[in-house]
Amino acid sequence: MVLLLGGVQQITTWQQFGRQVRAKDGPLLRRLGEFRDTVLVAGCQRSGTTMLTRVLNEAPELVDFRFGRDDELDAALILAGAVPHEVAGRHCFQTTYLNERYGEYAASLQEGADFRLIWVVRNPYSVVYSLLYNWRSFGLNELFRGCGAARLDGPARRRYDWLGGRLGHLAVRRLKRACLSYSGKAAQVFELAPALGERMLVVDYDALVADKMRLLPQVFAFAGLEYRAAYADGVHGSSVNKASRLSARERAMIHDLCSPVYERARALAVQ
Repeated sequence: MVLLLGGVQQITTWQQFGRQVRAKDGPLLRRLGEFRDTVLVAGCQRSGTTMLTRVLNEAPELVDFRFGRDDELDAALILAGAVPHEVAGRHCFQTTYLNERYGEYAASLQEGADFRLIWVVRNPYSVVYSLLYNWRSFGLNELFRGCGAARLDGPARRRYDWLGGRLGHLAVRRLKRACLSYSGKAAQVFELAPALGERMLVVDYDALVADKMRLLPQVFAFAGLEYRAAYADGVHGSSVNKASRLSARERAMIHDLCSPVYERARALAVQ
């Protein structure tokens, strides 16, 4: 058995991370304050955050910290202090996994952490489609518990509470789970933007894909990184038409539960 820092066993999956790190009382961004001028990329899962993080990490100014098969899990383990890692040099970490712990961004800033946060928003039709059809149940259920369940009310809320945290998702249909998860996660931007001020940049994924030659240099400038035209090759729109595969019923629920949040969030995005 391999033990990591803090006595936890070797972690190679998000399920293990949830049991051994997230479930504990310590902050998930425990070590963020040790790094210099860090770039963080977050937003709702399935919103293009992985793509943007990898494009940014092509910059030679940034340290290649990866050691496993999942870049974001590597980042999560490093920031939580679950694995040893040298803090020298600049880093860019994807932190969508924080979910309900998003208050740690502002708390870390108040404690003197030196970071910039890029928050990605994306149209809910593409995101919800991906949550439903391109993501494992564990990820959706964890996101729902952390960000979506709080938006339940009435009988659905009572059923959720009666079943309890680990089984409560069974009281809510998968489509509604995905919609509420999107809305809850995307709405975090309304608290984060005033709390972080100039240390936060909101990026609309769809706008970035459509106008990458103009918007991507602005993202790099915010991150304090030198831009090269070749970086735009990593921004592609291969998945922008997912919404066309949704049924009329699915589109209607997404419109009702998600679109109002998205329209407010995208209004904050860099133009």
